Amino acid sequence: MNINNTHARGILCNMNNTVTPRVKSNRELVDEFLDEFRATLTDKVTPTSYTLHIIHGGSAYENLAVDYKTDFDITVSLGRDFVSENFDVDRDESGYFILEAKRHMMHLDCNNLLDSANLRNGLFNAIRHHVDMVTIPDTTITHEEGLSALTVELQEHTGPRRRVSIDLVPQIPFRTWGQCPDLLPLGEMPKCLRQYIDRTNKNKSPCMFFSLGIPKAFRFPNSDQLFNISFSLLEKNFINEETDIRDMVRLVKYIAKRRDWKDRHHFKSFYAKRVAVKYYDELKGKEPWDGCLRLLKGLEEEVSDGVIDGYFVGNQPLREWNDEEAEDFIREIRIVRKMNIKDI
Repeated sequence: MNINNTHARGILCNMNNTVTPRVKSNRELVDEFLDEFRATLTDKVTPTSYTLHIIHGGSAYENLAVDYKTDFDITVSLGRDFVSENFDVDRDESGYFILEAKRHMMHLDCNNLLDSANLRNGLFNAIRHHVDMVTIPDTTITHEEGLSALTVELQEHTGPRRRVSIDLVPQIPFRTWGQCPDLLPLGEMPKCLRQYIDRTNKNKSPCMFFSLGIPKAFRFPNSDQLFNISFSLLEKNFINEETDIRDMVRLVKYIAKRRDWKDRHHFKSFYAKRVAVKYYDELKGKEPWDGCLRLLKGLEEEVSDGVIDGYFVGNQPLREWNDEEAEDFIREIRIVRKMNIKDI
């Protein structure tokens, strides 16, 4: 093992000893909120066409956090009418998806297509109602509506005085891989994901979701018909199964934070997860820094094409850079790849 791998393991160990306990402490407050939130879901004010199920996700639940201020991502999975069996899926020329209802339900337009904006408004109203019913001693609870999530802020006034941000993201669960067009063939996936999808199919559990907001919706004349596809559970299972690759992704996140990639290069941490799945065969079995370098090279290869490939679905990039932005980011990645990790 070379010295960079030794230093990389030291950095990972330090984050486990410092960041992870703080994240776990914040997670205790989140869990208290979610327990109270669940308890309100029997309230009769919620329309009977909705059922809500809580699914944990994101860095805070994948041991990927590099900062104790990590936000908590909570999928609010819908039920009743809003499940995969009740829809046919089509691909719009925008690259996003249209859901056509097989039966009558709320929030349909005149063409029997599910209206994403109408559904989002109805769900946000319902979720806000339940959040407003939650009380935690000595804690202020506020919320703000975003594109596809209701962000809840918890601020303790006594004790550890924790401040936590939670994104409640309502999503439509899909249980079958073949129902959606243009998905990656199962045979091309890492074995752990093929097995995971097989288990979810047998258990009638979701393997993917459709979210109710798309980036820059104003660009599309039919934006109220469009849904974005999410593979958060696949990424979560991959990261939790492939712990060596999880460490590589965490090191990329560590570098991104140290060198301010979010503001300088529009980098988001889930890009690293998606690239890690795509380059799985070349990452498996490597030492943490060696794997991190290969992951950075994969990221560079993606950015050189001007996009981060969506991988799970064809022709839907996660992020696009113009030529100048791409060249600047590639230069930065190459600088990092030549550095010793202790100097980053």
